[in-house]
Amino acid sequence: MNLFEDEKIITTTDDNIIILTTHRIRSTNSLGWGHRETTSIMLDMVSSIKTTYNSYPVLLVIAAIIAIAGFILSNQNNSSYGVSFAIVLAIILVSIYFVTRKHVCVIASSGGSRIVFATSNMSHDSLISFIDRVEESKHKISLKQDSFLR
Repeated sequence: MNLFEDEKIITTTDDNIIILTTHRIRSTNSLGWGHRETTSIMLDMVSSIKTTYNSYPVLLVIAAIIAIAGFILSNQNNSSYGVSFAIVLAIILVSIYFVTRKHVCVIASSGGSRIVFATSNMSHDSLISFIDRVEESKHKISLKQDSFLR
């Protein structure tokens, strides 16, 4: 990334996917074989920042019901196949639950572009600190523009 003359890097994510500077925020993601995406949003164009956590706890409930039903049915039929099948199915559902959980941060611009990145490897405090830095940097840009217009 080539910095502007008066631009400085404020912070980056641990994996350098997101770079926050005094002028912009940039994301570079490798999305698979032969596909790389770079999105850059000038700070004065940032309109919102949202963090989202998606999970499907119903999978855990279904897994528990299947496991309990498997134990009950195996006791009635004296069959270990039923409980084995139920336990395997419950383990699969619990695994699917953990694999499908998502923590993401979405930075939207007033021009329509969005930067979306996973935050699973970030602590809540470091994510909030990152958002605070983006907002503080945007505020400083706004103050500079206001003083320039006066």
